[in-house]
Amino acid sequence: MALLVSALAGCAASSATVLDEEVVTNQRPMSSYKSLIIRDFELKRELYSDVPDARMGTRERGYAQIPAQLAEHIQRHVRSRRIYQEVALDGAPSASTLVLKGRFTRMGRFRISLEAFLLDGESGQEVAYFRQTLWDVFDTTEGIGRLGREVADFIDRIQYK
Repeated sequence: MALLVSALAGCAASSATVLDEEVVTNQRPMSSYKSLIIRDFELKRELYSDVPDARMGTRERGYAQIPAQLAEHIQRHVRSRRIYQEVALDGAPSASTLVLKGRFTRMGRFRISLEAFLLDGESGQEVAYFRQTLWDVFDTTEGIGRLGREVADFIDRIQYK
């Protein structure tokens, strides 16, 4: 019994990434897209602070930078895999472009959850959806880096669907 408890305690101390949902609804092959535009994910202030602006500390103010940091991490990871000819943080979409948008649904010291949407650049229609939760987050900066890698993994996984 003590061995089982110690094994479970060891599991609780490690961080875990949980893929909640992944859906591809595109009729066209994902590999036909040649570029990706990454938009900053939406992060509502009430997810990380409930104090007035005047009383916000340095940590709370740092949360405002998280969407841009996540976009940069995603861009770096997607570029390194050479999936697309162009990966940008801004620009005008075309028929061969995917647009990545998303939003944070939970932001806390121990858990970060997000939803990501890939949209067809020409029609604006959603072609893929991804929902993920990162548990046991003690360092938000490290967590955002890991989430950037997870979103890039999702983009890589769906290339042949």
